[in-house]
Amino acid sequence: MLKYRSIFLLLLFALILRCCYVLFLYDPSDFKWSDMANYIRMATDIHNNSWNEGLFFQPIGFPIVLVFIERVFGSWSTPLGILQAVASTFTLFFMWKASFETWGERVAKYSLIIGIFHVSWIILNGFALAETFFAFLLSLLLFLGQRIFQNSAQKFSTSVLWAMAFLAAFWMKGSHVFMGPLFLMSILFYFRKKSFLKTILPISLVVGIGLFAHGMFTYQKTGKFLISSSAGGLNFVEGKCSDKRNIDSRGIHWLSPLYNHLQMTSEKKWDVPFTDSAYFMKAGLECIEKNPAVLLTSLEGIPYLFFGNYMFPGTDMAERSLIRYYELLFTLFMVPGLLIYLVLNWGKMSAEEIIVWCVPVIALFTCVYIFKSEIRFRVPFDVFFIPLSVRGWLQLKNSQEHIQPL
Repeated sequence: MLKYRSIFLLLLFALILRCCYVLFLYDPSDFKWSDMANYIRMATDIHNNSWNEGLFFQPIGFPIVLVFIERVFGSWSTPLGILQAVASTFTLFFMWKASFETWGERVAKYSLIIGIFHVSWIILNGFALAETFFAFLLSLLLFLGQRIFQNSAQKFSTSVLWAMAFLAAFWMKGSHVFMGPLFLMSILFYFRKKSFLKTILPISLVVGIGLFAHGMFTYQKTGKFLISSSAGGLNFVEGKCSDKRNIDSRGIHWLSPLYNHLQMTSEKKWDVPFTDSAYFMKAGLECIEKNPAVLLTSLEGIPYLFFGNYMFPGTDMAERSLIRYYELLFTLFMVPGLLIYLVLNWGKMSAEEIIVWCVPVIALFTCVYIFKSEIRFRVPFDVFFIPLSVRGWLQLKNSQEHIQPL
């Protein structure tokens, strides 16, 4: 009982810390430019029932959340900050719970403490961005994925909930897109036909129905059947073509934070809008055909998740230097911890560790390799990275303690 009381107090402290941040330091209304301004504009159009193809360029989930908050509370800014603080606290709870069930109390508690003070998670509460809710949904997927392994009696219902959480995350932010297929393929590999009816079939059906429903909704509103946001084509071009500042037929500019940081700002003007995803997918393939070496150089997107650039939009805050120092320190903790975990557990991981913890990491690496990289893509996935790193460091410490002196 004392153990759970301490966890409750830590979570309560995390909630208070996050609420104080958005109430007394930075409110989401303080930042109304770039992606934040775009989300606000999308929410305004939805609120006014002014549907257009541009509303589906980025995932529609977060603007709908903004509309819901404004209709319930009368304004979106401060309520959004509070709700994000609550969601961030639940992210910590699910990360702690899953870590505890997999590796025990020490890994779980250290992961929770690191997560409480994780600057990247705290400052995202003060932006009108999808990452905080996305991180919450990833932590829910982590928790439910573990439940699929540990509770065979409720495997079917838990699988349905997992699929619903996956869809909600997909409509919030799509960087986990490969997580679903890899999750199902891994289960099929490890359990063959045993989990087909209780896991693979319900997840496939629910996700399939959800994607079809999204397509029908976009067709009703715009006349085009889209099972996902249409930004994928532009992201593919950004990652595979040499020109990084892209300008579409409407004069809209697009330059990712990583390429801006690297000063890769050569321009390319297109004769079509960014919403024409199929056109840009084809253009990306043409860039690969012209320069096949990009298939090798695109691997650099993986290390760029951890170092070599800054987390936008923290780069535009007054505290950006301190945030940058923190990012460097966090990387020095996380990357070695991950490598230690991998070395010490190579060939010895359980199916649960591989499928529940490692597959999402592989899915993220696959996404940034195929498309492009930003630190902000990684930060929600820290629900996986933090416990894995803590596990690695603790294993190293335990192994050293067991070494007998000569």
